[in-house]
Order: sequence, then structure tokens, then C-alpha cells
Amino acid sequence: MDAAKYIDRRLHPVRVAIGLLSHELELAGSESMVTIDKDMLRSVVETTMLFVEDFDRSIGKLREKSNKHFVNTAAATKVG
Repeated sequence: MDAAKYIDRRLHPVRVAIGLLSHELELAGSESMVTIDKDMLRSVVETTMLFVEDFDRSIGKLREKSNKHFVNTAAATKVG
């Protein structure tokens, strides 16, 4: 999977959550308060948390690949 497809796939749930929140804002109209069902809000929070965890995991893997360290085999070999 190429990088663009991977990123797009990971961003899809966040886009859905943003769409849902935007829809709720539109429903509220000019009201200063927005009412969102607790389960719906919990779903948005969990979706966002999953995205952040996936992102952190992906960034961690990229950092590991870019920070490869070479071990001095002579120093690592125990003699005697």
C-alpha cells in the first residue's frame, strides 16, 4: 500500500467524526449551546483516540527505521 492510500485510510474515521460534529453544529443553528448524545460524543472521542494511537505507532516505526544503529561487533563479542 502506498503512503497516500495508507494515510487516507487512517484519516477516514477522523473525517467522519469531523463531519458528525459539523452536522451537530449546523443543527444547533444560532444557539450558543450544542447538545450531543453522550454515546455519540464517546464514539467521537474513541475514534480520535484510535487515530492518535495509530499515528503515534506509525511515527515510532518510522523513527526506528531512520535511527538504525550499528553495533561494533568486536566490542559486542565476549571472548573468554
